[in-house]
Amino acid sequence: MHINTYFSLFLADYLKSCSRNDPNLNECALKSARESLNLFALGDTSRGLLPLDPLYVAEMKICVPDKNGLNVVFKNNYFKGLAKLHLQDLKFDLDKKLITADALVTLDVKNEYEVSGKILVLPIRSSGDASIKLKNTLLHIRIWYKHITADDDKVHWNITKHDIKYEVEKAIFRLENLLNDKNIGDQINKLLNEMWREIVADVGPSICESLSDSVVNNLAVLLNQVPYDELMPE
Repeated sequence: MHINTYFSLFLADYLKSCSRNDPNLNECALKSARESLNLFALGDTSRGLLPLDPLYVAEMKICVPDKNGLNVVFKNNYFKGLAKLHLQDLKFDLDKKLITADALVTLDVKNEYEVSGKILVLPIRSSGDASIKLKNTLLHIRIWYKHITADDDKVHWNITKHDIKYEVEKAIFRLENLLNDKNIGDQINKLLNEMWREIVADVGPSICESLSDSVVNNLAVLLNQVPYDELMPE
């Protein structure tokens, strides 16, 4: 297959190219990105794109209300929902080589917990299945890039750094079978849900780092395979 044909098929599968001289570049790019997000999140191992839904995070630790209270470790966290992410805004600053995006997503997490410590001076130690819902999480993403000449002698975008900030409308926690005692379990779950803002502030940065690293790694694979002139022609 001729290489230009390959690029055309690749773009047809994932996204529509947009002219970098188009005065409505950002609108074109936003429409294209929205149409390709589901495929992008589901991944394509034949092209080196790893699945992002579910997104796996090995471990998250929290202390409620502090280290003298309950210590909770969430293990084997599977975040579902990125395939349904709604991209609200997407902008390209071609002079500063900066991409900014705002996106809204609700994430459902299935995981396992280990809890130890004290609640109302009562020693607690338990483990089991858990779930977390992060409702209407607004993500603010920035990606910086530079132009490089790749092995194909064509110019590509190369991501140099990225950051992500977040706002969560509401977090809901549920730990199952705490000490096989419904009353104690209800107390602990109530405490977690009363302190959801503090918990999200604690674990949010590590979640966002895992999320943004995974998304940017896939984006870097995509940009490595599609030259700048194919992705954003004149």
